[in-house]
Amino acid sequence: MSTKPRKRHVQESVSTVAVPSEQWSGFLHHFSRQHRGWSTRLETYDLDTRENVFSPEAPLESIDLDLEDEKNPRINVIVHLDNQVVKHILYRPSQLVLQSADGQGESLRVETVNTDTTVHFREAQPRAPLLSD
Repeated sequence: MSTKPRKRHVQESVSTVAVPSEQWSGFLHHFSRQHRGWSTRLETYDLDTRENVFSPEAPLESIDLDLEDEKNPRINVIVHLDNQVVKHILYRPSQLVLQSADGQGESLRVETVNTDTTVHFREAQPRAPLLSD
């Protein structure tokens, strides 16, 4: 007789919305304001080497569209990690998709020239109040 607990199969509802490129700047500005301080983790799949690279979780500072070089746009994801500001640059994005899963938070999937990156967001947990002696 097995005493292993059985895993319950829970079907998640995942919704995806492709954001038209002409709306990226406004969408990212609004999204960034709503998610500032949320725990953020990047998962990048390199299309050439087929490697997956994961960043450590860190609070979001901002995510924005950088059009300084119009021929080579970038999406910049800026986080705070160990008292440093870290900028993840997603070079020449071609697609931006908002993904929402029941109970799993939100994510943005960004396809670029060489990568497919998913930026995962999880609402920051409120800190417990400090107790005084």
